[in-house]
Parts: sequence; C-alpha cells; structure tokens
Amino acid sequence: MISNDVISYVKNDITIFSFVVMLIVLIILFIIFQKIKWVLVIVLSSSFAVYTMIGLVGFFNFEITAISANFISLMFILSISMNIHILNNYLHTDNQIINTFRIMFWPCFYTFLTTVVAFMSLLVADIKPIIDFGLVMIIALVVILITAFTILPLMISFFRKEKIESKINLLFVKKLGIIGYKYKNTILFFNFLFFLISAYGISQLNVENSFIKYFKEDTEIYKGMKLIDRELGGTTPIDVIIKFNEDEVLTNKNTTDDLDFETEFDDDIFSDDIFDEDNKIWFTQKKINIIKKIHEYLENKTEIGKVNSIYSLINVANQINKNELSTFELSILYNEIPEQYKINLIYPYLNINENMIKITARVKDSEDIKRSELIEDIREYSNKIIKDDAEINVNGLLVLYNNMLSSLFSSQIKSLGFVLLAIFIMFLVLFKSIKLSLIGILPNIFASSFILGLIGLLKIPLDIMTITIAAISIGIAVDNTIHYLYRYNINKNVTVSAQEIINITHLNVGKAVMITSVAISLGFLSLCFSNFVPTVIFGFFTSLAMIFAMIGVLITLPSIFYYLK
Repeated sequence: MISNDVISYVKNDITIFSFVVMLIVLIILFIIFQKIKWVLVIVLSSSFAVYTMIGLVGFFNFEITAISANFISLMFILSISMNIHILNNYLHTDNQIINTFRIMFWPCFYTFLTTVVAFMSLLVADIKPIIDFGLVMIIALVVILITAFTILPLMISFFRKEKIESKINLLFVKKLGIIGYKYKNTILFFNFLFFLISAYGISQLNVENSFIKYFKEDTEIYKGMKLIDRELGGTTPIDVIIKFNEDEVLTNKNTTDDLDFETEFDDDIFSDDIFDEDNKIWFTQKKINIIKKIHEYLENKTEIGKVNSIYSLINVANQINKNELSTFELSILYNEIPEQYKINLIYPYLNINENMIKITARVKDSEDIKRSELIEDIREYSNKIIKDDAEINVNGLLVLYNNMLSSLFSSQIKSLGFVLLAIFIMFLVLFKSIKLSLIGILPNIFASSFILGLIGLLKIPLDIMTITIAAISIGIAVDNTIHYLYRYNINKNVTVSAQEIINITHLNVGKAVMITSVAISLGFLSLCFSNFVPTVIFGFFTSLAMIFAMIGVLITLPSIFYYLK
C-alpha cells in the first residue's frame, strides 16, 4: 500500500512540478530579459538538456525512485542558472558570441565541477537510491555543460544582439553592496551569531521519523495506516530472534519420574518421535520462561501493538487445558500436531533444529516513537533475561530502516567536510589566492550550516530525501559564488578602489546571481504542494538555502571584502 501510493505521488510530482517550475522560470525570465526571443533561447536550450537526459535515463535503465524523481526539475533549474549567467554576460557587455563563451567557459566549468563534487558526496552512502540519485545528477551536469556550450550559442546566433537596461534591478542590486559596506560589522556579527546558533541546531539533528508522517493527514494512505495502528495491531514489523545455547537435557526417564502417573501407559500411546535421537526434549521450563517474559515485555510497550510467538500458541493451549501444560505435555503436543498446521502456526516462530525462536511484533507507526531507543530497550531487556543461556538479535523492517538512516546521516554529515574541502581546493586553482578562496567558501558554510541548524532547532527529523539538502544546497549555491568572485578578480584590474570594485561586480554579475537565486528558490518552493511530506520539506528548505546563499554572495561577501580592506 505504501509503495503503491508513493509511486503514484512520484509520478504526479514529476508531471505537475516540472510544469510549475517551467512556468515560474518563464515568468521570471520574461520580467528580466523583456524579450520573448531571449526567454526562448534559454528555455529551449535547457529543455534540450533535460530531454536528452530523460532519454539517457531510459536507455541505461536507471531506476527512478521517490528520491531521484525530482532530477528533471533540479536539472532544469541548474541548466537555467548556467544559461542565465552566460546570456547575462553576452547582453551586458560588448563581447560577441565566441568571446562571451570563451570568457564564460572557466567559471562555468568550475561551477560544474563544484556541483559534481557536491553530488559525488551522495555516492559514499550505502543506500542504493541515494547512490542512483547522485549518479543521475552527475551525468545530468555533464549534459548541462555540453548543452550550454553547444546548443545555447547556436540558439543565440539566430537573433540580433540587443543590450537590455533595467535600472530598477541594477540599482537594487547595487544597494545590496552598499548595505554590505555601511553595516559590515553588524552583518558579520550576525553571520557568526547565526553560525553558532546553527552549530547547536546541528547537534540536535535526528532521524527519528515514521512512515505515516511521510504523508499528509488528509490522504487515504495516512488514514489507512492510522486505522491499522489503532485497530489492527500496528504496521512496521520488528523481530526478536533468540538462539539458545546447549539444550537442557531432559530424557524420558527423568521426565516421567517427575510426573504423578497413577497408571502405567502403553508404550504405543505416544509416537516414537516424542524425543529426538539423543533422547532429549526441546521444551524446557527455562526456555519457556525466557520466551514468555520477552513476549509479555513487548506487549506492554505502548509503541508496540500485536505480538506473536510460540508463546501465543502455548498460552492458547493452557487456556484450553484450563491449567498450565508441563514441558513433557508440550513436547507430546508438538509431536502430535499435523505437519500442515506446523508449517503455518509453529515453524514461523520455532526452529528446533537450529535451536532458535522468533518473536514478531508490529510497531504503531502513528505513535511518537524513538526507534533507536526502542530497539536498544528491547535489546537490553532481552539480554538481561537470557543472561548466558542464549544469543539475542533484534531484527525486522524497523531496525533496517533505522540503521539505513543512521548510516546515511553519519556518512552525509561527514562527507560535507569533504565537499567543502574539495570546493576550497578548486577555488585555489581558479583564483590562485588563499585569502580569496577562504572568503569565497564562508558564505556557503554559513548558508548550509544555517539550513541544517534550522532543521535541527525545529526538531524536523531527517530522512532519505532531506538528508541530501545540504549537499545540493552547497552544490548550487557555490555556482553564484564562483561567478561573483571570478568577475571580482577581473574587476580588480579596472580600479583600485574597493568600493568601486564591489559596485562594478554587483552591476556585472550581481543581477544574474539574484535572478538565478530567485528562479531556483521559486522552483523548489513549488515542491511544497506535493502530498509526499519529504518532498515538501526538501523543496522548502532547499529554496530557503538558495535565498541565504544569495544574501551571502550579495551582502556578506562585500562585507568581508570591506572589512579586510
């Protein structure tokens, strides 16, 4: 039921949000470039890249999941971003097509590399859908770069060049640089304050979520899972596997001696296979007590609904007998049950040959459960009961899901350091300046840490989609930083005045940074209308990250430049 509904939501999201993203981008591009022809140039070039990638995904038979389903919207946005920077340079300078693309190649190439590095961080995860998503996006970025330097110039060549002047936008962008100059100390203070608060928020991040919270309350799947939890004993399975050590020997002699038989039984009353080859009986009081205690412990946990084990059958047999059956009687009962009933009722919970039993429970997913704590509590209690008589293993879908998210969480948080280091090295190669590279990396650190910190402070649990927000945000946001710093480095040769360098840089590339950030932000914001909650959270926080990254480039960067003179 969950799989079916998720697939339908993913299909719906691909169709609707791809259309919404394109519509938003069209409106923004028309407002900025004011000519239909330039809007068509960008949209057709980006659409060609997306169309090509969809063909490659089908050709190589990549499996599209709830995580990678948004690659179409994401790719379209990234392609639009690169195309805007190129076209903006072409229309606002005296450069012709060939010179424009020659100048823009290296900043675009390095934005491509840094975004690839960000998505490469997903490849170190142990979760296949995450790895597939990273791989799809890396191939998509290659397609975007090739298209931007082949299809885009081809499209531009069909139209006559016209300079576009938009004084309102230029003045607005210029004022952001002036704000950075006038209030540099205040801006830097609040950046570091937010960074410290974010560090605390990051320490509060967790992966304690549940399947039912993936869906909005008005959806059929949410109502169905709520009903199953409330009336039918829970949804998510968890198993406790107990493997006993050496059997407690219980022969027919010492067993029958313990029973108060007043009559002698005929040897043919019981089957010959009551006892095994070693003349032992598997059912012992110690084993039954262990199974009973763990079974009842699980039943008394508020997060757990229905519990099934061999003790469930023993309990029913005791009720029918109106007295507790002895271990000898249980052994007789086990031997006399027909094989077809054993297959359905006993073998799922008992394997005498392997000396193992399984207790199966279902967790109420609608409860505010803490999976890690629940699993650890079950493990600790079971170990305390069994002592040295057996080995315990807690298993099942709940454990699998918890381990998956915990592994993903640790690998992705650690990989962020690798991403930032790789980007810093690329900055060094591109700008040949340690100081400029350090300055350039700061806004991206502030933006990504603030988003992660905000998620932690709001107690929003991470999952297989939201865990990728930081890597994607850095990968996209660093593009604007590279374009800004690249232009800043060029403008240093034009004037020696720090304020004048900032003003010229804001007028050159600041507008493109603002356009792409707003377009990307609105594109991701459209994902908030999905019925799949992880998609909603992913869209909202990625959108927010783009805005903070833009503020970092247009306000924080100038503040740092002015502060360091």
